[in-house]
Amino acid sequence: MKADILAVFGSGGHAKVIIEAVLARAPDRKIVILDDRPEAQGRELLGISVSGGREKLADLPGATVVLGVGDNRSRAELMDWLSAHGHELETVIHPTATIGKTVSIAPGAFIAAGSILIADASIEAGAIINTGATVDHDCVIGAAAHIAPGVSLCGNVSVGERTLVGVGSCARPGVTIGKDIVIGAGSVVIRDLIEPGTYVGNPARRQA
Repeated sequence: MKADILAVFGSGGHAKVIIEAVLARAPDRKIVILDDRPEAQGRELLGISVSGGREKLADLPGATVVLGVGDNRSRAELMDWLSAHGHELETVIHPTATIGKTVSIAPGAFIAAGSILIADASIEAGAIINTGATVDHDCVIGAAAHIAPGVSLCGNVSVGERTLVGVGSCARPGVTIGKDIVIGAGSVVIRDLIEPGTYVGNPARRQA
């Protein structure tokens, strides 16, 4: 059973998308927005004001937490801090997403509107499957990775921790994309990419 109060960390565009997804499923859910940045205090997202930083969690016993931070490395660091301090992460799935019965989704992941995940795909903690992305059978998406809008991953694709697969990119069946990699928008991955860095083009090649 979900906690009555949901604490959303972050106050940028990604947090806004998450809040909209939460309210699409549960219009009456009580949401608190938290952000450690001083300039974020008092900001409003969808009519909800930022009420403080992570120290405010002490005033929210029993609340679950959603990672509303778009940057992969920052999201991973926040996730580690929350875990170390015993805070429970909640997974958010937009009601228009299509999720196969055998798909595994870890706590703290976000599955956005119109995305499709099927047949033994595995989504690890804190990962983002963004708007309209498709994740085919037996794919593994690493912790705090981000599969951007419109991405198509064929079967048996592996994406490493904190990796960004940019908007509109695609990957052929069976390729491995390593940790801490950026795949540029519209790129085509046809072979394993292991070394951290930025890869762009068709086929995707590492940039100097």
